Amino acid sequence: MRSGLLILAVITGYILLRGWPEQWHPIVRIFVSASFLLIAFSFWGHCERSTSTPAKSARKPRAFDYLAIGLAVLLVECFFLVFLSIVPQRSEEFALTVDGFLQSDSDYEKKNNSNKSQEKNRGSDGENESLVTSNWLFSGPGRRSLNKNKKVRPSNRPEVYLFPSTPNDARILLDRERFLRNFTLATYREESWFPLSMIPQTLSARNGVIDFEVTATEPKITYEISHQVNRGGPTLAITIPNLLSIKQPSLRETSPDTFRLPPNTIRGEEYRYEVTSTPLDFNNIFEIIPGNLLSPEYLELPSNPKLRGKIKTLAARFGAPTRESLLSLRQYLNENCRYSLDPAMPAIAEPVESFLFETKTGYCTHFATATVLLARAMGVPARIAFGWSGGRYFSNPNLFVFRAREAHAWAEIYLKDRGWVIFETTPALREEGLPSVAGTDETSPYPANFEDADTKLREKNTAPLLKASLWIGMALFALLIGALIIKRPPVTISGDSPVPGVLPNSPNYLSAFRRACLAHGHPMPSGCTLRTHLEKIAAPDFTVKLLQYHYSVLYGDQPRNKIIEKKLLHQLRKWEREAI
Repeated sequence: MRSGLLILAVITGYILLRGWPEQWHPIVRIFVSASFLLIAFSFWGHCERSTSTPAKSARKPRAFDYLAIGLAVLLVECFFLVFLSIVPQRSEEFALTVDGFLQSDSDYEKKNNSNKSQEKNRGSDGENESLVTSNWLFSGPGRRSLNKNKKVRPSNRPEVYLFPSTPNDARILLDRERFLRNFTLATYREESWFPLSMIPQTLSARNGVIDFEVTATEPKITYEISHQVNRGGPTLAITIPNLLSIKQPSLRETSPDTFRLPPNTIRGEEYRYEVTSTPLDFNNIFEIIPGNLLSPEYLELPSNPKLRGKIKTLAARFGAPTRESLLSLRQYLNENCRYSLDPAMPAIAEPVESFLFETKTGYCTHFATATVLLARAMGVPARIAFGWSGGRYFSNPNLFVFRAREAHAWAEIYLKDRGWVIFETTPALREEGLPSVAGTDETSPYPANFEDADTKLREKNTAPLLKASLWIGMALFALLIGALIIKRPPVTISGDSPVPGVLPNSPNYLSAFRRACLAHGHPMPSGCTLRTHLEKIAAPDFTVKLLQYHYSVLYGDQPRNKIIEKKLLHQLRKWEREAI
């Protein structure tokens, strides 16, 4: 029972420190997790032991004792707070420094250079890192499962803000469907998408800007991105595909077009950085020539022979990979599959098979997955991308706002001399992610820092009270733990038998006898037995009964009798008063 409680407390603390629930302040999560661990350890150590026990204090605990132990517990809580708030960021900075040192090593550099051309073409959905954002769509360490019977309920919370640098950039974005890419995945197995393996690399800025070798054939768009720090894992760069440059001191590339941002030490919990991109959309490309990638994963189909055969048969009806055949694929999915945030697929069904051939109902992840697999069956390298689409434009501050309900997944195909191109097949009349323009009288949610203005105002007004209440709560909790530790009862073997090796407490009647003897001028020496002392003094007659009762309890089998002891106490106090 004790070990189970300890394990549960450790798991709960881990979940809290991983960033759940999101609406809690990090200090609150740290305090709650530390409290759970302290209670669990206290309960775990509070057990009966037959071999040893701490001796009981000779005096009653005082206020200073409670204060000392309470301060000790509070110090432990503060250590948790400081350690878990500062160490992770410092550790990440140290890891980046070590990574830079390792990259200067000749062996590592040689290995990296040998794979450089391959990585440039195929990218790398590499380390099994926790690619997580605050959105409902992104959770878990590098794995995205296709939900079959789970209904999705995205919120209306603002998550990403995009600021076009010029009116022309805003006009370009308004004239096309907008996508913000967070990361991509390449391997489909076990009803889930996984990243592609690669050697992670750190990209360093030159003159404060990181440039990417991409041939820009479309109009360039320069803009600023603002979003919060991801408390549940690494914070990834959010950009319009395809990326040309970004103003960051460094980036950690862990997967194709997936870049981990360095720790944010300037803007607190908000990132804001300038980006230049050249969006490549299938609708604006008229020559379709599949590119050649060195990574075979971009042409892999599911390992299930039955499903693989069905996908190849369906893809064969669209013909060779041309613009017309890909348009036919998109038209087929739009006409034969229904968009719904409640797919309600059978529990035992393979989600892709159910979506394409049975229920034919799903949301963006199912449409994108089916598109990628069908394109691969046609001989076109493809992958799945996750991020946001749509966005609401506010003309007055010149701002696009992307909310949680606009989280989106789409397919990307690799074309010769073009690179990765967005190939959207989710129906345009879907329930989320549609572009929109705000009215002139509509207020932008920025700079509410990803929360509603009223919520932010309430937080601002209640912040001092919340902090004060938190510290008072921590102090009271520390004092409570101290009181529980001091009040811990002595350990016994059974009944009233004391643990061997520990002196038993003096009975109340024996203490009263010593006080009475002291009052009559006959103090009882230390180590003197009750019988020996009664033989030396003139004691009242009732002490005969006192002696018989004491020895029958101490050396005999007679249990202690509260009625007899109460009567003896009354007589001893009366005898003590006679001496005054």
